[in-house]
Amino acid sequence: MKKCRAAWLLCLCLLLSGCQKQAQPEPAGELPRKAESQESRGQETKAIAPGEGIQGARVEFVTRQHSMERIQFVGGYLRNLPEEKPETILRPAPEGALGMIFGKREINGLEWAKVATRDGITGWYAVPARPGASPKEKRDALKISRDDYQTTYPQVTGEISPQAQDRINQELGNYIGVFRYMTGPVGSSLQCQVTYNRNNLLSIVFTAPPIRYRMVPVSEVNNLASWARLKKYAYVSPLLGGADPTLMQAEKIDLQYALVFDLTTGSRLNLSYFLGTGQKEIIQARLEALGRGGRLQPDNFYINEQGQLIALVSVRDPSPGGWTPLDLSDLVIKEF
Repeated sequence: MKKCRAAWLLCLCLLLSGCQKQAQPEPAGELPRKAESQESRGQETKAIAPGEGIQGARVEFVTRQHSMERIQFVGGYLRNLPEEKPETILRPAPEGALGMIFGKREINGLEWAKVATRDGITGWYAVPARPGASPKEKRDALKISRDDYQTTYPQVTGEISPQAQDRINQELGNYIGVFRYMTGPVGSSLQCQVTYNRNNLLSIVFTAPPIRYRMVPVSEVNNLASWARLKKYAYVSPLLGGADPTLMQAEKIDLQYALVFDLTTGSRLNLSYFLGTGQKEIIQARLEALGRGGRLQPDNFYINEQGQLIALVSVRDPSPGGWTPLDLSDLVIKEF
C-alpha cells in the first residue's frame, strides 16, 4: 500500500511539473527587442534583380524604410551648453545643411534642438531671434521636418562562382561604406538599379540626392589614403576653409556611382576593356565640351538595357559641379 501511494505521489508531481508555463525562445535569427537598433526596426523588403539564368548573376536587393526628425540649419552656430555658457561656440552650422534631432527644449524663450551633424558632431542649435519676435515666432523658428526615406543595398547571391561573388560584394561594400560615412547619422535615400545582367556582365548604378554643405575635418583630408578612397566613390566639390582651422566645407557631395563587373572572375572592369586605348583624343574633346574641369574616372560607368555605355564624368563648372552622364557607346570596340 505504501509503495502504491508513493508511486501515485510521484506521478502527480510529474504531471504538475509538466503543466508549468515554459519560457518562449526568441525566434531564430532575431534579436531581442531591447537590442534592436533604430535602423533594424525599420521596415525591410527584399527583391531579386532580373538576369538570373541568362549568363547573369542572382542579385538580391534589401530595401529599408527609415524615418527621423531632421533640422535644416539657417546659419549660426552649434553650442555646447546653451544654459550655462551660451557664448561658447562649438562649430558653425552652415545654412542649408541638415542635422538629426535628438531632442528639443526651450531656453529663455528660444527653442533649442540637440542635433548631430553629418560628420558626427553633437551640439545644441537655435535660430537667433529677430528683434521684436513674439514668443510663438521664437518657438517656430526652427525648420524641423519628419522625413521618411529608403535605402536599397544589393548583394550578389548566386549563379556565379563563390569567389566571383565575394569579389563583387566586397567592391559593393566599399561603396556602401563611403555612402554611410558621407551621409553620417543624418542619413539619406539610396536607390540601386541593375542596368545590365547578362552575357557574363553585371552593371549596377547607385543614385542618391546630393549632400549639401558638409563639414570635413582637415585631419581626414590630410589622411591621403583615406581621402583618396572617399573621392574614388563620391564627387566632392572644392573644399573651402573658414573660421575654424580644423574644418573645411564641401558645398556639394554627389553620391551617384556606377560599376561594371566580369561575372566569370568578379573583377571590376574599366573603360579600356570596352574602348581600347586609342581613342583618348576623342574622349578628351567630349570632356572639354561638357565644361571646365571635366574629368573621366575610368571605372565609373554603366551599361544600360539597350547596350549603351554611359560614363559618369565629374564636372566642376558650373559650380558646385557633380557627376554628369557621357554617352560613349559609339566608341565601343568590344562586342557583348
